[in-house]
Formats: sequence, structure tokens, C-alpha cells
Amino acid sequence: MHSETPTTIKYWVMRMKTMIKRLRKEEGGSLLEAAFMIPLLVLFLIGVVDLGRAYHTYVTIINAAREGARYGVSHADIDDIKAHVRAEAELSQVDIPLSGITVDHGGPGNPVRVTVVVEFSTLIGNIVGIPNFPIKAYAAFMVR
Repeated sequence: MHSETPTTIKYWVMRMKTMIKRLRKEEGGSLLEAAFMIPLLVLFLIGVVDLGRAYHTYVTIINAAREGARYGVSHADIDDIKAHVRAEAELSQVDIPLSGITVDHGGPGNPVRVTVVVEFSTLIGNIVGIPNFPIKAYAAFMVR
């Protein structure tokens, strides 16, 4: 250690300088760690939000397709079925374009098939380069 004894002022001054140097080095390391971790945590949080939004969209369009097929059992007009599918999805604030709804109504003894496709855009997509991707759901009910 030092040749000074713990009772002298010079000893304590030297000790304080050493402690200050250590603290400065550690603070820089902590700041650097925070600079790397905060953006990663924010990206992770945005990714979790996107995952929740995608799941909500999937559940909404599968329910809308199911309701459209159920409605199509008793109504043969394809435009009415599409409007019913869109109205069902709008209750959950998911916008389905008419071009994303396909209805195959085969008549009595055949199933009504409703397919819904939505282009899902992520919040994080522009940051990390994930393009929009389609979420697809379909439902079929037999017409009696």
C-alpha cells in the first residue's frame, strides 16, 4: 500500500483520489451499458406490442370469417356476407378491405366458405426491416 499511516491527511487524500478514479471508470461503463441496453429494451417492448396486435388481428378476422359464414347459411347475397364480415371486424377496430374477403357460396347442400386476408403492418417493421405480412383466416358452414 502506501507508506503513510491511516491517520495522516496525505493518506486520506491519496485514498480519495483512488476512489474517485475508480468511480469515474465504473460510471462510464454503466453509461455505456445503458446506452446499449435501453434501445434493445425499447425494440423488445415494441416487438411484444406488435405480437399482441397481430394476435388481436388474427382473432378478430377468424371471428369475422366465422360470423360471415354463419350469416351466409341463411343469406345467399355475397355482397351482404362481405358487409357482415366487415361490420363484425369493425367492432374490434380491424379494417378489412373488400378485396381481402372471398366468399364461396355453393348453395344448398354445399358449404359457405369465407376467407379473410389482412395485410398486417408492424410498428417495428420500418426499424428492423420486417415487411408487412398477410394474416389469413377462413371458416366454412354447410347450407341446408
